Amino acid sequence: MIAFAYLPVVLYVGLEWLRKPPVKEIRQYCLSTYILGLALFLLAVAPTVIYVMDPKPTIGNPWFILGIVIGLSGVWIRASAMHTLGRLFSRFIGIQQGHHLVQSGWYRYIRHPGYLGTMLVFLGFAVSTLSITAVVVNLMVYLAAYSYRMSVEERMMEDQFGEAYRRYRKSSWRLIPLVF
Repeated sequence: MIAFAYLPVVLYVGLEWLRKPPVKEIRQYCLSTYILGLALFLLAVAPTVIYVMDPKPTIGNPWFILGIVIGLSGVWIRASAMHTLGRLFSRFIGIQQGHHLVQSGWYRYIRHPGYLGTMLVFLGFAVSTLSITAVVVNLMVYLAAYSYRMSVEERMMEDQFGEAYRRYRKSSWRLIPLVF
């Protein structure tokens, strides 16, 4: 039954095949991409190891089901963000030919909805293992890696779009509306 917990993670990885390739992207802060790669590995492996070390029955457990629902919500948010940005959605931080500031869809309210989707996928995965340790570990790994990523990405966006980005930053939430 625990195999169902992997459904959002598998769909998350599958979204990469839907991503449109960037056009003449000038990449910056490449280290952040490698940090995210390591973080994503840990976000998938840590809950798995924790579950294997202390398995709990999942059948009929509402926390297991809630974890999968949270994870699937994250996949949907990330897919929506990818669709809104189209070819501008990249796993790297960079400026592409014809780059413009997008403020529609999820981006009207949240500056990093793709990262919110990622957080929900891996938070949901951790919840579905029925381990508070897995939830805490995943939140710590996520916050460490993605806080850095968001700060360097926002620095690049401000350098590129100047006052327009500063206004956008004041009128939107970084990651979670009403919280962060």
